[in-house]
Amino acid sequence: MADWNPELYNRFRRYREEPFLAILERLELRGDESIVDLGCGSGENTIELARRVPRGRALGLDSSAAMIEAANKVLADVGLEVRARLSFSLGDIKQFSAQDEYAVVFSNAALQWVPGHREIFMRIHRALKPGGRVVVQMPKNDLETAQMTILQLAAESPWKEMLPAVSVPSRGVPGPEHYTRLLGEIGFADIDCYEHVFQHPMDSPRDVVDWSRATALRPFLGALPADKHDAFLSALVERLARAYGTDGPLIFPFRRLFIWATRPAL
Repeated sequence: MADWNPELYNRFRRYREEPFLAILERLELRGDESIVDLGCGSGENTIELARRVPRGRALGLDSSAAMIEAANKVLADVGLEVRARLSFSLGDIKQFSAQDEYAVVFSNAALQWVPGHREIFMRIHRALKPGGRVVVQMPKNDLETAQMTILQLAAESPWKEMLPAVSVPSRGVPGPEHYTRLLGEIGFADIDCYEHVFQHPMDSPRDVVDWSRATALRPFLGALPADKHDAFLSALVERLARAYGTDGPLIFPFRRLFIWATRPAL
């Protein structure tokens, strides 16, 4: 796939930040924590976390060079006091490795792109200090109208010949019960896994497609020849207008999975 497009991703930032704001309401911090943000994107969330630990530090990791470049541009406009405690680095979540280093491991809308969650959460467990916490949010919206329609369109000719085995990232994310069991087996405590559906007003089905272009549609557009993108997206807009029953304003429901847990203190 092509690299991420930070500008397109952040077009709907007010909606994409809602799960982060929900996390902040619950995440109590003393102010001296060390925090790592796995899949930090363009860095705004990491910066906010750093602001909340004036005696701590924060690191943002992302596998997208474009996102890290965008994050460093945002960081350049942040006060020196925060910049001194925050850095961004290019890094693959699958290769994340630390030992007893972080008080908080945070990841927002990133792990759905990475296979092998047992191994990732084992790495997170090792990276946490005793008593440290993990907070993860992942989209789990594969049964919503938009993603179901994407899959249906991709399974039809002429698209199916060009999109073998391509799927939406949420399709590989199990439900809360799976992660409750998995984290317990790894050794986490205070486990709380749940889903929440956010309601996003959109002006039209085209907005839903533009939202999806930045995320769920990336594997499909990455597999299609560039000269087929417009035709595929136009067909999707038409399908969604029929599926939602409107080509005007609509409510776009988006289900997300939240995972909270603690590495037990010694």
